Amino acid sequence: MAETNMLPVRQAFLIAYMTGVLWLRRNPMSLVFTAISPFSLLFVLFVISGGKYTDFAVAGSLVMALVGYGLALGQDISFYKTEYKIQDVFVASPVSPLTYMMGLALSELLFGLPALIALASLVMLFGGSVSSIPLLVATILLIWGSMSAMGFFLSSHMLHMRNATQVISFVNVILTILPPVFYPITFMPMELWPLAYAMPTTHASLMLQYIMGMDTLPEGWSLGFGFAVQVAYLIGFVALARTKAIWRES
Repeated sequence: MAETNMLPVRQAFLIAYMTGVLWLRRNPMSLVFTAISPFSLLFVLFVISGGKYTDFAVAGSLVMALVGYGLALGQDISFYKTEYKIQDVFVASPVSPLTYMMGLALSELLFGLPALIALASLVMLFGGSVSSIPLLVATILLIWGSMSAMGFFLSSHMLHMRNATQVISFVNVILTILPPVFYPITFMPMELWPLAYAMPTTHASLMLQYIMGMDTLPEGWSLGFGFAVQVAYLIGFVALARTKAIWRES
C-alpha cells in the first residue's frame, strides 16, 4: 500500500529528471539564461533609485522569478504537447494530470534554483532573521505552486505554441508589473487597493517585505491575511487545474 501511495511521487521526480536534469546536463547555460530577467530588473531599479528602493527591488525580483518559473510550465507543456507530442505518451500511461504537472513544475524549479537561492539570500541579507526562514520558504512554495497550477491550466487550453507564449507573457505582466510588487502599495490611490489585494503577487511581495522588516507595510494588512490569500489561491488554482484543464484531446 505504501509503495502504491509513493508511485505518483516517483513518477513526478522521474518526469522532472527527464525534462530538467537531463536537459541541464547538455545545456548548463540554461541556468544563466533563466536568471537574467529578475536580476536585470533588480539591477535597473537599483541604478534608477540610487539604491533607495533596493528592498522593494529584491522582494519584487523574487516574486517575479517565482511567477516566471511557475508560468513557464505552461509554455513547456504547450511545447511538449504541440511539437513533440510527449503529452500523448503520458495520457496513455498511468500518470495523472497532477503528477505530470508536478513533474514539470519541479523541473522548472530546478532551472531557477540558483537564481532563487541568490534572491532568497538577498532577502535574508536585507533584514531577514533565522526565525523567518520557514515563512520565507512557505511564501516561495505558495506562489510557485499556485503559478505552476495556473500555467498548467492555461496551457491545456492553448492549441498553438504562439498562443501560449503570448497569453503567459500577458499574465506575467498583469501579476508582476502592474500590482505593487516592485513598489510600495502606498504609491497607489487607496481606491485601487482592493484590486491590488486581489492579486496573489501583492501579498507575496508584502510577506517578503515583512520578512525583511520593512516599515512600509500598509494599515489593515496582516501576515495572516496575506498567508490566507496565498493558500486560497493555491487551493483554487490546483482545483482548477485538476477539474478544468484539458488532459485528453477529444
